[in-house]
Amino acid sequence: MASSNPHVAETASPDAFNEWAREAGFAFEEAAAALDLEPWMVERFRHPGEETIAYLPLIRDSGDAVTVPLFQVQHSAIHGATIGSISLLPDLQLPQCEAIAMERSWQAALLGLPLGGASYGLVCDPQELSERELMRTLSLAGRHLHKAPAAGSLLFPGRGCRREFAAKLFAEGRSHCQLTVAGTPDCLGGVDIDRAAAEGIAAIVSSALVQVGKGGPTARIAIEGFGSLGQAVSQTLAGEGFSLVALSDNSGAIYRSDGLILDDVRARFAREQVLFGYDKAEHISRWELSHVRADVLVLTSGPGAIHTAAGNGGAGRIVVEAEWNAVAPSATEAMTASGVLVVPWLVAGCGALLGSYLESRNVGLWSSGKELPARVRACMTQVSGTVLKYAGERDVAFGSAARQCAIERASQCARSCGTEY
Repeated sequence: MASSNPHVAETASPDAFNEWAREAGFAFEEAAAALDLEPWMVERFRHPGEETIAYLPLIRDSGDAVTVPLFQVQHSAIHGATIGSISLLPDLQLPQCEAIAMERSWQAALLGLPLGGASYGLVCDPQELSERELMRTLSLAGRHLHKAPAAGSLLFPGRGCRREFAAKLFAEGRSHCQLTVAGTPDCLGGVDIDRAAAEGIAAIVSSALVQVGKGGPTARIAIEGFGSLGQAVSQTLAGEGFSLVALSDNSGAIYRSDGLILDDVRARFAREQVLFGYDKAEHISRWELSHVRADVLVLTSGPGAIHTAAGNGGAGRIVVEAEWNAVAPSATEAMTASGVLVVPWLVAGCGALLGSYLESRNVGLWSSGKELPARVRACMTQVSGTVLKYAGERDVAFGSAARQCAIERASQCARSCGTEY
């Protein structure tokens, strides 16, 4: 699978992806039943509001002609405009985009944003395309995307999409006003989506630790994945004073019981591009990382990090699914039953969406760069508190509480707009 992070964990099969996509639908049905939603509303939320597939023609450097599918899914049209990410993956399928678009709707509702959920995807592997081929593909996609969405819609980088890719999509829409592209490079005024996501995750971790009685910076953190998101999360949590005891990438994992020296790790990683060989920590397997003594396990390496209940990561009482479907549904259920607080991507991924929205409102231009992270942190702290309270009042798992809370908010908007919105 292609990724913006060249050091990711092994990926799951397409069948597993489709299983997770179906699970999003099952989870909605379960939440809708718990909330006793009206039949018309269930039917409206059950399906995307609109989806299309465009086929982009590409002449490769070899002269061969190929077609690159472009998926566009708008799940909710309540607010007219939508917010969603774009992925560039060779094995991407439409059901996955449908599931992500639905989850983006719930994320926007949790955050109180006046936007519906959307998802976009290019079925290609950026690492297998030359620079000319990739730029041509992005150019074609950008022209198409800027014609299609409703005015005010917002797009930001997702899986396999780097900031420079977002810049190309932005460039193609400079003469249009339909679609806003966030997450572009700093020189274009863009926000680092990984940093925004990390701020959100830090807020969630702090709130969750208090919930399980382990508040304070003495908590021990293990992070699976040391790509752009993993590095942002590790730097943010280390800055909070937490002890990072384990990190991993494709080369394996490193562990130090008294805490890794993150600046030293980052300096060596910048030179070598792998964690393997770092001589100031114990070398362990990625499976062992999920079982080290730690209070929090943050999964940033990609989908399929924990497939089964056996991989529940005795890492501690909190598991944060920072990447989409890093934890298989069956593993989530087993961990929750054993007392582990599992924070699903539905909540853990809100920081990226919120950072993109704030960029579109020019929040990043208000100060020397401190305003936006502070906004994300404050909002995500509030969201975490709301979900934890909701879970306690209704005696449901954190993930179920988040989904029910989000759908309840979205349903209030739907009732206000009526059945014909």
